[in-house]
Amino acid sequence: MSRPMFTFHYVDVLPLLGLAFVFLWLRLIGVCFRELFAQGALTVTGYLRRPPNPAAERALRTAFATIDRELAEILGDRTPRDRLG
Repeated sequence: MSRPMFTFHYVDVLPLLGLAFVFLWLRLIGVCFRELFAQGALTVTGYLRRPPNPAAERALRTAFATIDRELAEILGDRTPRDRLG
């Protein structure tokens, strides 16, 4: 009996072959993977997130300013003199 010409099963190759055809088809219809991956990376890192709601941002800034002002009144001037300028 002769040995088989290929030492792997064809079933193992079919998913990779299908994936290669999908990538080839996407390239032929004009999908640019470099732009797609760059867009995904920018979205994940937060550079392309939507700007915050202006009313919510204003309210949050006002709340933090009030907390900061009240905390300054409570603590007084506690800055060490040797650290100033």
